[in-house]
Amino acid sequence: MNKDKQVGIQTARAIAALSIVYFHSWVSITRFPKDTAYQIPGLATYGWFAVDLFFAISGYVICLVVSREGFSVPSFLIKRVFRLYPLWLLIMTVFAVTAWFWRGLEPRESLDFFLYSATLLPTFEYPFYNVGWSLQHEIAFYLIVAAIVPSVGLRGLMAFLLASTLAVHLIDLPWYLAYLARYHGEFLAGVVAFMAHGRMARFGFWWPGIIGVMLLVLFGYFDMALTPIGLFFVITAFANLTLSEQARWRKLATMLGDASYSIYLIHPMVFFTASSLVSKFPHAPLWVQEPIRFVCIGTAITLSLLSWRYFETPMIRFGNQVAGKRLTSLFKQPIVNTREII
Repeated sequence: MNKDKQVGIQTARAIAALSIVYFHSWVSITRFPKDTAYQIPGLATYGWFAVDLFFAISGYVICLVVSREGFSVPSFLIKRVFRLYPLWLLIMTVFAVTAWFWRGLEPRESLDFFLYSATLLPTFEYPFYNVGWSLQHEIAFYLIVAAIVPSVGLRGLMAFLLASTLAVHLIDLPWYLAYLARYHGEFLAGVVAFMAHGRMARFGFWWPGIIGVMLLVLFGYFDMALTPIGLFFVITAFANLTLSEQARWRKLATMLGDASYSIYLIHPMVFFTASSLVSKFPHAPLWVQEPIRFVCIGTAITLSLLSWRYFETPMIRFGNQVAGKRLTSLFKQPIVNTREII
């Protein structure tokens, strides 16, 4: 998989992250009268769908990871732990401390619930920090990959995700199984896009992209269960996207794609804080809503870029070192670390 293909996937991650941020940006101006802001049509209503896109991207990129020469389950899981948990634990702690001092903790925000949410095990409702619900699905997907791929490969993973997707729509499963399998179709879209990439590459970006968007709109109106089909084409389009080294927005897309996890976790804290500050000015004019919104979005992105550089990157590097040392001790041979894109 060449560098341009990774840039295409990074671009998809950047678009997904920014869509989610805009979708949630209403929180920053919730103190103003309802329906008085000038929102971007579509994003204000359907930006939540970017989470589904993230799941499909994850399916594609994890296939990239497990297809590398020298893939091993211990290394994979160690790197995943250091990729997700450090920032999750940090932001959840910041949220808990801020909520405690600012408004007081709600009855559900107990120490027991905080500690359980920290594990990213399934919760019947939202975890302690709401956006962590999607990370629960990510962790479960990584465990499925680790359990299935070494023995039956990507085809086995595809078969399992297909079976679980059908089961969740056709069988009355226990809540925790139904909860986790609910988004297996989205992960499956990314897995299938990876496996079909060789045959789909000749179609470039635009045809799969147009077909994918049309299918997502169509299925959004008639049957959301079929949206993974549209996601397959969208992921294929971005996997086919190539950018020249001179493209002006290549560097920006890569930077935002790199920081997309920080963007996802940090932006709610920025919006909640802004909402609390706005409440101190009950007579603020309506025209300040959009400036507040975009200042908050800019702040969230800036903090996320700093988080990627000074927190996420060191944690990923440390995780790679731990994984390398672990495998060296197991197999008594050096492990060559490669830079991961997620």
